[in-house]
Amino acid sequence: MNTKTSGIVRIEQPGKPEVLRYEQTEIPQPGEGEVLISQKAIGVNFLDVFFRNGTFPMPAYPALIGLEAAGIVEQTGDGVKEFAVGDRVAYYGSNGAYAERRILPAKEIFKLPDDISFEQAASIMIKGMTSHMLLKQSHELKAGEVVLIHAMNGGVGTLLSEWARSIGATVIGTVGSAAKKDLALKRGFEHVIDLSAGNFAERVRQITDDKGIDVFYDSIGVATFQKSLELVKSGGSAVLYGWASGMPEINTEFIEQRKIHFVQAVLNNYPAYQDKSGKALPEIFSLVRNGVFQLEKPLIYPLSNANQAHADLEERKTTGSIILVPAIVKHL
Repeated sequence: MNTKTSGIVRIEQPGKPEVLRYEQTEIPQPGEGEVLISQKAIGVNFLDVFFRNGTFPMPAYPALIGLEAAGIVEQTGDGVKEFAVGDRVAYYGSNGAYAERRILPAKEIFKLPDDISFEQAASIMIKGMTSHMLLKQSHELKAGEVVLIHAMNGGVGTLLSEWARSIGATVIGTVGSAAKKDLALKRGFEHVIDLSAGNFAERVRQITDDKGIDVFYDSIGVATFQKSLELVKSGGSAVLYGWASGMPEINTEFIEQRKIHFVQAVLNNYPAYQDKSGKALPEIFSLVRNGVFQLEKPLIYPLSNANQAHADLEERKTTGSIILVPAIVKHL
C-alpha cells in the first residue's frame, strides 16, 4: 500500500508565531478503531496561541497544536463500523489539528450535518461551545439585561454579541479600532465603543444612565477587567474567559462587597467540551441555520502560513473566525 504523507505544523519549543514550522511527515495506516481524515478546514482559536506561547505548556516538545477541524474520511481501520470512506466529519478538543491529514480514534469524531460546510464547522465548534458556556452557564443571560462584551468582533465575541441580541439583552460592545467599530455598526449594533478612542467606562455609564451593567464577558484581561468590574450592578456577574493583554489581579474584596458573581470560565472544564460526540453542537448549528449567527466568510490562511495567522490574531488585525486550509484542498 502506498505510503501517505501530510503537511503538519509543529513547534520545537514555545515562543512567538515564528516557532510554528510547516513540514512534511509520513502518515501510518489507521489502526483498529481509528480513521484517517483528509482535512478541509482547520479552526484557529486563541487557545492555540496559549499552547504555542507556553501559557499552557505541552507535555513534551516538539509538539503539535490545533484543536478542531472538519474533513472527509479517507480510510478506516479495523473495527470501525460507524464511519465509511467519504463521510463528512468533524471534531474538536483533540490536539494536533494543524495538519493536512491526521489519524484519530473514531470515538473522537462525529458526522457533520449535510447543511453545515467544512468552513462553518471549523469556524464555530469551539467558539460556539465557548459562547454557550458563557451565556448559558457562567451567567445565564436573560432578556432585558445589559451586557458588556469586550472584543465583540472577535471569533467568540461575534457569536456572543449576536446570541445575546437574539435573547433580548441590551448589548454594549468594545472593539479595538475605528474600522472595527464601523464593522460592528454595520452588523446592526447600536452601542459600540472604540477602546482606542478614550475611556470605555465613561461611555458605558452614559449609555446606562449610570445604572450599570448586569454582566460583562471579558477575553482581554488586564486592560479592561477592573474598569469593567466597577460597572457591574450589585449582585451582577463578571465573567473572565481570556487574557489577551495579561491576567488581571482579581479584587476579591470589591467583588465580595458588591456581591458580584465572579466566574473564571475555562472551556476545558466545561462538560460539553469533554464529550467528543458532538452532542453539544445541535443548538449551535441551529443558530447558524436560523440566521442568528451571521457567519461572515472566515479569514483563510494556507496551513503553511499558520505563523502569519497567529501573528495577525495576536496583533488584533483580524475580525471573526480564522481557518487554515491545507494545500491539498482545491475547493471547500
